[in-house]
Amino acid sequence: MTRLGSYTHDNQLQHGWTMKNNTSRRAVLQSLIASAIIIGFDVSNRIWVTSASATSRFESLPPLDGVLYTDNTKLAAVSDDFGHIVHRQPIAVLEPGSISDIIRIIQFVRTYKIKIAARGQGHSTYGQSQVEAGVVINISTLNKIHSIVADRAIVDAGVVWSKLLQQTLPHSLTPPVLTDYIELSIGGTLSVGGIGGATHRYGVQIDNVLEVQVVTGEGKLETCSKFQNRDLFEAVLGGLGQCGIIVQATIKLIAAATNTRVFLLFYDDLATFTRDQRLLISDQRFNYEDA
Repeated sequence: MTRLGSYTHDNQLQHGWTMKNNTSRRAVLQSLIASAIIIGFDVSNRIWVTSASATSRFESLPPLDGVLYTDNTKLAAVSDDFGHIVHRQPIAVLEPGSISDIIRIIQFVRTYKIKIAARGQGHSTYGQSQVEAGVVINISTLNKIHSIVADRAIVDAGVVWSKLLQQTLPHSLTPPVLTDYIELSIGGTLSVGGIGGATHRYGVQIDNVLEVQVVTGEGKLETCSKFQNRDLFEAVLGGLGQCGIIVQATIKLIAAATNTRVFLLFYDDLATFTRDQRLLISDQRFNYEDA
């Protein structure tokens, strides 16, 4: 089956689950988690030092706006991904409170040759967001939309596409290309490419990025685009996180359609289906094609 239609989105997107706060439960959880918060690194034994296991000899962790964790619950949560094929357990998980946290932790761990992996929604299939005996940086805590104007939006890498749409559609704006599943992080899809139903018109998602901020393996924050640091710009987009960690992106926006006409075509022959799909793509009659 193939679905064809003009590009549109419902302005009233469904909201996710809402959780009520429970003060007493939160206090208990915080007291348990606090025991696993990292405060330093024992160079001699090459282990992290927590507030519960502190000794007199360790390298103090740099000040962080977020938290670096070592508890089993946090480690287990990032030791799997959507593919459920590869399982790698890190030794710590950083939930950054700022871009500066990512810079500081990379500068700190590279001294001790500890590996780093960035993770958005963990929707990878073969362990790309995992790292054995390293530090996973949970980018999802960086989820602020900084600005939306007529032709672009500036967002943190942890923002999911559905959240961006909730903010752009009231202005009759949308990113040109969306994946079918829009609960993915912007940084995550920009790290792999991002193919969608409008790709035949606008390219993949990385073709619609105007600028990115990247933290390199040396712990340096770089701004790059087609006109500035172009080599890094082209390497990091679709680079699977191997050439730097995308922490912020400027995304192109276009006018969002307000109405759509959808055609459902059913095929029982693959050769006929692929032939017609190529024809429709070359014809450019439809804004969106989904098989």
